[in-house]
Amino acid sequence: MKYSIVIPVYNSQNHLKELYSKLKITLHSISDDYELIFIDDFSRDNSWRTLAAIKNDDPGRIKLIRFSKNFGQHNATMCGLRYSKGELVITLDDDLQHNPKDIPLLINALKEKKVDVIYGIPSNYQHKKFLIKYASRLWKYSSRKIDRSLGEGSSFRIIKREIIEKVTAHTQHFIFIDEILGWYTHIIGIVKIEYGKSNKNKSGYGCLKLLALGLNLIIFYSSLPFKLMLFAGFLMFFSSFFLGLQFLYKKIFIGIPLSGHIVLIVVILFSTSLILICLGIIGQYLRKIFTVLNNKPTYSIKEELL
Repeated sequence: MKYSIVIPVYNSQNHLKELYSKLKITLHSISDDYELIFIDDFSRDNSWRTLAAIKNDDPGRIKLIRFSKNFGQHNATMCGLRYSKGELVITLDDDLQHNPKDIPLLINALKEKKVDVIYGIPSNYQHKKFLIKYASRLWKYSSRKIDRSLGEGSSFRIIKREIIEKVTAHTQHFIFIDEILGWYTHIIGIVKIEYGKSNKNKSGYGCLKLLALGLNLIIFYSSLPFKLMLFAGFLMFFSSFFLGLQFLYKKIFIGIPLSGHIVLIVVILFSTSLILICLGIIGQYLRKIFTVLNNKPTYSIKEELL
């Protein structure tokens, strides 16, 4: 199998046929050796019936999976990756924001740049809501500065089979595919693509879902809170230490009496700083344990010459 197209679906009954039609036209112009994998993430509309009708058009090429409850876009995509057989796997959204006609751009870029993953990055952000747009930019900036990663990501991507095999070995409940991809390769490229306007009336990511996603990313994939705790602890430690020295100097050499509340403040700051430092150190140990439980690889081999 040359190509696998993975599409998570949620409440998309009104435009699934249009999406399938565009995919079929584009893929037939590239190769006849492909498969389409639709994962219905427990849609509340008639998306599953629409998908079943689409499958009747080409039952040999189309795979349908339906969840028994809503697990989220990344979990649905991971499910599709596990069912895929293609040498190259392409993922895209179900709302036509990603135009299937841009798939050849991703394929050509992967071959020309000789990378493991290509992201289709939007060249235009006017269709995104204010909160989503700036939350996305904040996440990308944080990724670049904290994790030293590419700092770009999109659900419109093409991935080589060798990377798919490694990514799909992960079975933890909360999945963020772009983070796991970064565990195995930094040989990643991007292509600027003009995104269309989503055909969905309401985004699947509201304010609360974005907040929950951000918290889960921090908890499951980042040690930033522990690092901040350690930093705050050491900052308070040195501040209270030098503040105490200053008051002692004034007491011993200048003769200024120390009031009880000043001593109490210094003692509280000093003891709090020690508690924060200890919690930060414990947090680092817990983070290491959690990393092992997440099956984060110790290394990832690109090729061998033995």
